[in-house]
Amino acid sequence: MTRAPSRALRVPTTRSLIERLVSSPVLAEVLPTLAPETFAALVRRVGVEDAAELVALATTEQLVEAFDEDVFVNERAGTRERFDGARFGVWLAVLLEAGDDVAARRVAELDLDFVVHALSQLVVVIDDDALRERTEDADPDAVGRLDKVLESALTEEIDGYLLVARSHERWDDALALILALDRDHRALLERILDRLSRITDAHLDDPDALSAVLSEGESLAEDVEAAREGRRAQKGHVEPQAARAFLELARGPATEAGRDPLTHAYFRELDRSRMAPRRASAPSRPRLAAGEVHGLEEAVTTLIAEEPPRAGEAVRAHPLLAALRALASSDASLAETRMEEIAYLANVILAGAQRGERRFRPGEAAEAALATVALGAMEQSGGRDPETLAEVLRTRSADLLFRAASERLATRGGRGFLLDRAALEATLAAPKAAKRHAATRASPPRAGTSEREKKRPSEARKGRR
Repeated sequence: MTRAPSRALRVPTTRSLIERLVSSPVLAEVLPTLAPETFAALVRRVGVEDAAELVALATTEQLVEAFDEDVFVNERAGTRERFDGARFGVWLAVLLEAGDDVAARRVAELDLDFVVHALSQLVVVIDDDALRERTEDADPDAVGRLDKVLESALTEEIDGYLLVARSHERWDDALALILALDRDHRALLERILDRLSRITDAHLDDPDALSAVLSEGESLAEDVEAAREGRRAQKGHVEPQAARAFLELARGPATEAGRDPLTHAYFRELDRSRMAPRRASAPSRPRLAAGEVHGLEEAVTTLIAEEPPRAGEAVRAHPLLAALRALASSDASLAETRMEEIAYLANVILAGAQRGERRFRPGEAAEAALATVALGAMEQSGGRDPETLAEVLRTRSADLLFRAASERLATRGGRGFLLDRAALEATLAAPKAAKRHAATRASPPRAGTSEREKKRPSEARKGRR
């Protein structure tokens, strides 16, 4: 008799989990209480295009975290992350699904520099009166070319400003947001349009330059990126270019006795963020039926659990963690400090290194950091047992152990850090294998051994049998 498969063994699909999440009767009450990082991970897992219901319920802090994660991109790890205007256009379309009034209200809650920079990727704003005045004496041919560009572009006039679409794709969404801001947040829109018009003001004397619809000023982009980096640094993230610089530095010989300037700056900023006054916390969790809340939390946890189980198991069984547990038994505070240092190194690998043609996953980066620090500790101590490694961790920070191991790996032609525990075991076994091989080659032949036996010992022994 064939048994029907047990329901408990069925693995829910991503689509079914999303439907369960969105249809939850307590979504509106529980979602705003999620940590911003959890919300960002949830949106990333669901996909921005399918997250309209979640975005509509998010707090401003959750939205900022999601923007920081999603609309700043780089092509390879270790390079500068730049604002992606096309990606923001996708977010704007999702915000508008809840209504232009909701989108305008959410945008009004964001940092002004961010809003100006984001909209500058979608529209060019020109002060119409200033344009006419400053092109009166310009080259007629250049003015004619500018007129043709403007005639072929999508445009809109609002209170003396001429809005020009950068592309047709997101023009309707950008205009819908601007008109909603004009209706509901008039003073804010005036500030936005004034800032946007200043970007193009420098080009009004050159109709050819203006006809090319030049991009926004680099200084504004740098301000927005710097603000984002500051927020992320307070949460332990490492800027990609700084991460790559640390990995390059670690491969070379140490030029200073203590911690390098990059790592020192990272922990100094982290300490400052801890000492800074706390902002208002997220809304407290409402009193709801325990079963409903648990069901929603379970769906969220399942959706954002992107790491394969093997990564977590490998990390938990790592010999360095046994050493940290041994250290914690006598000095819990120092063990916590070492764990923070290892987390920093994992973030460095995550932000600054590639694994072939793809990025490292968080679990992979943690394995790599643990393996490389363990190598540094084992080579310094000459031992592998938890107590011996704990003594090394008591006197040497994880980043210094990482750098010591990285320098040795680089001199052997490696990438500067180990990928996982298997690579650690192989690296530790390599010198022993080399010694055995050298001893075998160096041992003299037995007295009376024939030339044939010297060349083919296995065949000679077989012949004697």
